[in-house]
Amino acid sequence: MAYHDDLIEHANYLLGRNLSDDPKQVELRRAVSAAYYALFHLLTTEAAQNWKHEGQRIRFARILIARNLKLVADSFVTLQQVRNTADYDNSKVWSDTEVAEAIVQAREAMTAWMAIREKEMAQEYLFDLMGTRS
Repeated sequence: MAYHDDLIEHANYLLGRNLSDDPKQVELRRAVSAAYYALFHLLTTEAAQNWKHEGQRIRFARILIARNLKLVADSFVTLQQVRNTADYDNSKVWSDTEVAEAIVQAREAMTAWMAIREKEMAQEYLFDLMGTRS
């Protein structure tokens, strides 16, 4: 199993351990973080493996028309924000519902990515994600 798959399963495991009236915040926070990092590692692994793709033109306009890519990009930003909250805002009390939503969002984004990963615009997104501009 790939590392990103292990991370999303770990997020589900941590959530499952905390479906009670008194969930452990540390495990819920780690589940949110693991969900974000599952998507992060999927995308960075793809970027490293597909660096050979050429044709990084007509980028941004085509990204906007791709529903799956928009889902991936939006999810990446949202999950990064909730991961930051989970890791650094100790005043935030997480519910199992919030954590489950983050895990579902990561899983849906990972599924969407797998459907478009070979498309040129998806490869262009990886270049943008890595901060590489042509």
